Amino acid sequence: VASCGTVKMLVALEDGMEVEAVVIPHQGRSTANAVVEPRTTLCVSSQVGCNRACSFCATGKMGFIRQLSDHEILSQVFHAQQTIKEYDLPPLHNIVFMGMGEPLNNYGSVKRAAELLTNDNCFRIAKNRVTVSTVGPSPAMIRAAGDLSAMLAWSVHAANDKLRAKLVPTTQHSMEELRDTWLEVLQGRSKQMSTFMVAVTLMDGINDSPENAKELAVLLRPFLDRGIKL
Repeated sequence: VASCGTVKMLVALEDGMEVEAVVIPHQGRSTANAVVEPRTTLCVSSQVGCNRACSFCATGKMGFIRQLSDHEILSQVFHAQQTIKEYDLPPLHNIVFMGMGEPLNNYGSVKRAAELLTNDNCFRIAKNRVTVSTVGPSPAMIRAAGDLSAMLAWSVHAANDKLRAKLVPTTQHSMEELRDTWLEVLQGRSKQMSTFMVAVTLMDGINDSPENAKELAVLLRPFLDRGIKL
C-alpha cells in the first residue's frame, strides 16, 4: 500500500500463476464546471506475461506465459471491490485494461469481460468507464477493437517509426498506418465512445525531446481535424 492510498494486489490463480491488479484512489476536486467526487480506478491484467516485448516494461521481459480467461479477469474486479471496502476507499468508478499483457492478443476473453462489466445484470459499469489500452499490434486487431464494449486507448510511446520499433520491438506497421486505422474505427463509433486516449511513457533522454513532442503532434493532428476528442 503506497502513501497515496494506491494498493497493488497480487492475485493468485488456480494453477499457481499470479497477476497484478492495482487499485488507485482519487481525491475529489473542484473544476471550473463541477465538483469531481472521490473515486477509485482499477487497473487489471489480461495475460500472464506479454509477448509485445516493450523495452521499458517489466512484464514484457517475462515473455508470454498464458492467456487469462474472462472469469480470471473479472476476479480481479471482485478482489478489488473487497480491497476498496477493507481500506475504506472511494467507490469503484473506472476500470482500465492497462496491467499485465496486451489485451488485443487475448481478444475473446477481454471482449467477454468488458461485456459482463457493462452488463446491467452483472457489474453495471458504464461503457465509457471501461478502457482497453493497446499498442495496436496490427490494423486487423485495431478494427476488432472497435467492437469492444469499452473506450479505447493507444499506447504510442513514440511517433517516430524507428524509435517506436526500439521501444516496442514487435511493431510491424508504420505509425501512420496504425493511426489511419484508428481514425477509421473511431469514426464508426458513437460520439461518446469515440473519445480516444493516447498514452506515452516518457523516458529521460529517449522520447521526451521537443522534437519527439512535435512528431507526436503531427501524428495526432488528423484526429482533431476529424472532431475526435483526445
